[in-house]
Amino acid sequence: MDEQPTILVIDDDPAMQTVLEIALREAGYGVELASDGQEGIHKLVTLRPQLVICDIMMPQMDGVEAFRRMKDQLQEDGIPIFVITALSRKPWFADLEAEGAVIIQKPFDIDQVISLIRTMLS
Repeated sequence: MDEQPTILVIDDDPAMQTVLEIALREAGYGVELASDGQEGIHKLVTLRPQLVICDIMMPQMDGVEAFRRMKDQLQEDGIPIFVITALSRKPWFADLEAEGAVIIQKPFDIDQVISLIRTMLS
């Protein structure tokens, strides 16, 4: 049997971590959690996730900085990065999207996110 794909969730909000972890596990994915960008980047040293979900608004290192640091390493391997945010659409979102981020705005429909993940990973 194939190993289940692992998704790294980087979010400082424990409630959001829990929602994503439960939904992703129910959908058949392994989940690793990190509570800020630095921890997320640190986990990438040993973890090879198939997809990363990263919040934008976080202490220490925000999601934009984390995305930029992860991007080169992950995109070479074709690993998608989803960026979730409660911010309303900003002009700089287009820059992130041009760099390959998939931006998901809160509140989001978890089933749509799972569906999008399935599409990206298939």
